[in-house]
Amino acid sequence: MIYKWIGTVSFLLAAVLLSSNIEESRYGFIVFLLGHITLSYYFAFKYKDLPMFVQNFSFIFVDAFGVYRWFS
Repeated sequence: MIYKWIGTVSFLLAAVLLSSNIEESRYGFIVFLLGHITLSYYFAFKYKDLPMFVQNFSFIFVDAFGVYRWFS
């Protein structure tokens, strides 16, 4: 249960960071990345929900690309 709350809070925080269009907005991708890693673990090992695991695991690559683009 705590994993879902960590994911929910991190996604809300990341969305606010990205939509605020301030200098710190780029950290939203890192927060999204942490949330997707957390939920990938939860859905793969705790809940055994393959479609949700694939979705969250795929978003890890999108988040990593965002981190690369904003921080390089």
